[in-house]
Amino acid sequence: MADLSKHKQIEIEHPGQYILSIRLEKAGIYFSIYNPSVNNSFQACSEKFPAGEDYLHSLENFVYEYPELLQPYKKVYILLQSNKFTFVPRDFEPSGETDIYYRYCFPGTSDRILENRLEQNGIYNLFGIDDDIYAFLLRTFDLPVILHHLSPLCEYFYTKSRMGNNEKMYVNIENKYLDIICFGKKGLLLANTFEYEHTNDAAYYILNVWKQLNFDQQKDEVHLTGKNEQKKIIVPIIQEYISCVMPSIFPAQLFKMGKDTLNAPFDLIITPLCEL
Repeated sequence: MADLSKHKQIEIEHPGQYILSIRLEKAGIYFSIYNPSVNNSFQACSEKFPAGEDYLHSLENFVYEYPELLQPYKKVYILLQSNKFTFVPRDFEPSGETDIYYRYCFPGTSDRILENRLEQNGIYNLFGIDDDIYAFLLRTFDLPVILHHLSPLCEYFYTKSRMGNNEKMYVNIENKYLDIICFGKKGLLLANTFEYEHTNDAAYYILNVWKQLNFDQQKDEVHLTGKNEQKKIIVPIIQEYISCVMPSIFPAQLFKMGKDTLNAPFDLIITPLCEL
């Protein structure tokens, strides 16, 4: 059962003015609430679930012992961290054929299959979610928008990638996970998540993707977001091989929400900006 004594109290009035964002991570949960009209209203909380315990059981315990999550919010976003996903061009129009395509990529799966329509990229992100977890989310939250965690990153970085004629790699670092999203002149080239133990492994994944896509070491760019302590270690390593390595600019509107946004998962805090 979740130990809530270590969390700061989440206090809000008029929840109908707030946005609730939940990130279902492989080992726990992170959530935040904020009022888009009020500066410094961002509040957040996270919990690691007991190792070996059924995920749905841990999730139910956490949610029901945290009444703040059950308020009638203006909007509810739920991000799912999953390695079962695939992208399909929008011209494919997978409606009605989603199950067939997804199960071809992941044979034998019994997941509920969802799709995110990424308007700017012109693609669908198809991903799987445990059917019991999906049912719990629908009966617990009011009209939740359920997203794969790469979906908001792809949409958000697409706009940044349109500047200039060079190709760009965006790297988001989050608690031993590395999201790599690459764009060329014609749009999205690659989006994937890698789990790593050591920062040298993270640097290897970045450089290996760079090599596979045949990016130019002198003119193409790497932009990094995420945990600062990990970025400080990774950046000098990749700078030995790539000239243009820089931090991604933190959106000013997010900083107005409150300074705690700087420590929040980047995919979660940019989700309301992406109109998904």
